[in-house]
Amino acid sequence: MRQAILIILLIINVISMVQLSQYDSGDLIALMSVRIILGVVTIMLSIAYILVKGTKSIVLISIITALSALLHLGLIIYINL
Repeated sequence: MRQAILIILLIINVISMVQLSQYDSGDLIALMSVRIILGVVTIMLSIAYILVKGTKSIVLISIITALSALLHLGLIIYINL
């Protein structure tokens, strides 16, 4: 179940990053709070799964998901500057 949650969050973050590249800086504000909440929840959940020390696959997927969420938040900041 943990793997499914992490994979779903990873897919949502990747889709959100692809959609992020299609917006201009003025259009990005429309879904900004949802994107930030998604990124923060993904990072928190990934860190929790890393600290729990599950199987190697869960830890690996958690690290990949956390990095994708950090990249997503970084892109949001970069586009708004």
